[in-house]
Amino acid sequence: MAGKNKSARVLVVDDEPDLRELLLDALVDEDVTVRLAASGSEAIRMACDEAPDLLITDLRLGDCCGTEVIDRLRDIVGDVPAVVITGCRDSELLVKASRYRPIELMSKPLDIERLRDTLRRELKRIDKGRRSEQRARRLRRLARHVNIERKMVSQQLDSTCADLTAAYQTLSGQMALQQVVMSYQNELLGARIDDDVFRSLFQTFVKRSGPVFGMALVCDTEAELHLIGRFGVPHPDKAGFCRLLADPLIENMLQGPRCAIIDAWGQRDIFDERTHKFLPGLTLLTMPLMPCPGELIGLVVLYRKGEQPFTGADIELAELLANPTAAAVHRNG
Repeated sequence: MAGKNKSARVLVVDDEPDLRELLLDALVDEDVTVRLAASGSEAIRMACDEAPDLLITDLRLGDCCGTEVIDRLRDIVGDVPAVVITGCRDSELLVKASRYRPIELMSKPLDIERLRDTLRRELKRIDKGRRSEQRARRLRRLARHVNIERKMVSQQLDSTCADLTAAYQTLSGQMALQQVVMSYQNELLGARIDDDVFRSLFQTFVKRSGPVFGMALVCDTEAELHLIGRFGVPHPDKAGFCRLLADPLIENMLQGPRCAIIDAWGQRDIFDERTHKFLPGLTLLTMPLMPCPGELIGLVVLYRKGEQPFTGADIELAELLANPTAAAVHRNG
């Protein structure tokens, strides 16, 4: 049984007819095609015929466990996201279900609005991934085209070879940077907590720009910025020192949030005197996290101690990474 003929496909598995019909009625208006299965074996047959974009399954089915359905479908169609529904309170079974990384583990009676919100959010993520892949294919086609054009012009116009090579290198650099951003966005799709988000951000920045130290601050329910993470190679600095560096930057960030480079020694008057002996040669890069204009939900501060100072390329990278980072933190919040 199915809902409207839409692009996103949702497979619902439950051995209770009333609950299947309830889920169909709840999801049919969400711009999806809903298919209903009364058992795990039926769900697997349906998935073989047409791969679902999302699975909603009861934990206890008549012929198997919902985790078996998740496991089998992921063997067949790949890492399909799943929502697990359960009416049981068996802690061991719930822990087992959580190991299958469901996007939601929902108890009965169902919160239908929460289920709808979960569906909308996940389908939006899936659509974003598809669009990212389409952009990647377009960039690859563009790269091949540019390479062919470069070779043709080089053969025909030797006198302009230097200019064309420079243009190609610039474009290649832009494409490489976009590839870094797309790879980072793909990593964020699997980041379920803020620690995962900021770990990916730090590693991406280190790979692209070089070693850095840093800290991450996120707003609480009272709109206060709290230090939730530190990083550095080989070890991050102590929380107290990180907070002394970050506190003077927060007020400036609230007045005009933007990615910016700060010469710590040149602006030592804004920092606590206890930090002054560490400031010579130290540069900072601020990265505000704003999922939408006017909404500051966090701040990342990166810094280097006498190494190559931050450059305009670092600002460009920070600006490209700030929006997906803010979106991931906002989603996890």
